Amino acid sequence: MSTEKKEFRTRDLDFESKMSSAEALMWRVAADPWLDPSGSLVAPLDQPVDIDYLRAKIIRGIASVPRMVERVVEGSHLLDSPRWELDPDFDIDNHLTEIDVGAPGDHRALLELATRLHTNPYEPDRPPWLIYSVRGLADGKGALIARVHHSIADGIGALRISEIYLDLERSPEPPEPFDLAALLEERSASTEGSSEESQSLADIARTAITAPLQAARVVAGEAALIGADPARLRDTTEAVIDGVRSTLRPLLNDDDSGSTLWTERSGDRYLITASIPLEAAKKKAKAWGGTINDLFVTALAQTAAQLHVEHGAEEPALSMSYVRSTRSGAGAGGNAFTPTPVTALGGPATAEERFAHLKAAMAPSESSGSGISLGAVGTIASLLPATAISRLGRQQGRGLDIITSNLKGSPIPIYVGGALVEATYPVGPVAGAACNATVMSYDGSLDVGVMIDPAAIDNAERFREVLQATLDGFGSDSD
Repeated sequence: MSTEKKEFRTRDLDFESKMSSAEALMWRVAADPWLDPSGSLVAPLDQPVDIDYLRAKIIRGIASVPRMVERVVEGSHLLDSPRWELDPDFDIDNHLTEIDVGAPGDHRALLELATRLHTNPYEPDRPPWLIYSVRGLADGKGALIARVHHSIADGIGALRISEIYLDLERSPEPPEPFDLAALLEERSASTEGSSEESQSLADIARTAITAPLQAARVVAGEAALIGADPARLRDTTEAVIDGVRSTLRPLLNDDDSGSTLWTERSGDRYLITASIPLEAAKKKAKAWGGTINDLFVTALAQTAAQLHVEHGAEEPALSMSYVRSTRSGAGAGGNAFTPTPVTALGGPATAEERFAHLKAAMAPSESSGSGISLGAVGTIASLLPATAISRLGRQQGRGLDIITSNLKGSPIPIYVGGALVEATYPVGPVAGAACNATVMSYDGSLDVGVMIDPAAIDNAERFREVLQATLDGFGSDSD
């Protein structure tokens, strides 16, 4: 019998000290609860976690993930992106909490708890991540709810960060004791004198004055190029608009697509889940000549079509979006994704017909273009006040029916704090749309989390029933 220790492989977790323009927008737009870009993961467990072991595991892992002890500090002037700095008062107990699910302790109660936690604002002066160990579930089971702000990392990055506290066996060796206080003191000493706080008032004032002038030079230079090439005005304007929209939220279809039923919006949220065996999904997707993501998005389009028929409405050409990862390498830090619009087939259609349409629409394609850089887009977007960004986000979100995302999880069982993870339900940001549906593979299953705005979709439980029946149908058809 092998005694080899099983653990996640060590990764180089790279992070930037300043947010990108997209990350800065996601941070600032979070002031509007309708547009909060946070992500969560709800993991039912076969038993409650050993909280002391989990705490020790996270503390040990912080050594390799500096972002976990860093808070957000706004720049000194309007055009300066927020930066990450060490939280001098970091306390693990502000981020790892035990919580009781409350009666009746069933799956619905867990999802309602997760919804409340997902929508609570972060403490502004602390690192924006939280982990909850949930107790009080029926049959003596437990759960873990992990939440992270999108400005730290996208879904893939968040999963890689989570490896610091996950295990590949139920009873691994206890983590070696780690002096977190000493690490924080060492990092504080190493950054002393390099932060903005160490700058003189003259330096800060000079930066605040010259940054807008530099932005003006960008605009003036662009104006000169426009004078030489009038078509550049159109191209530049379109590039700026497209760039700002892409950083605010998944791109919006500009055609007449979209539900005529799901038109209302609110800040309320209702979480549902569904699942399908992974092999059944693979088999069905292969039979139809596409991918699991094609099948997942089709299931949502098919669900929406049936719900519209039940309400006496025409089956819509849904306005949807999906996420294309642009991540390269194994680093976990930051965000690397492109939200992309797609329109589902409207009118009466079979699931296979919708699949074929979405497969073609989501097929990778080469795109090229020139014009304003992402840096210039960020500069221009930073000039907008938070209220304007919020208003733009809400207006555009109204035209989006379903945001979708697809995450690849562990193909084998994993453990956390001595408990077996039974399922992994991801929760993505609604961002002003009718709902966000995110799927994650785990140990032979595809687990789906759908965060719904109940003002848009007024019968979330019926949505869950139809979605699960659609997935079950795909599974039985693949036999």
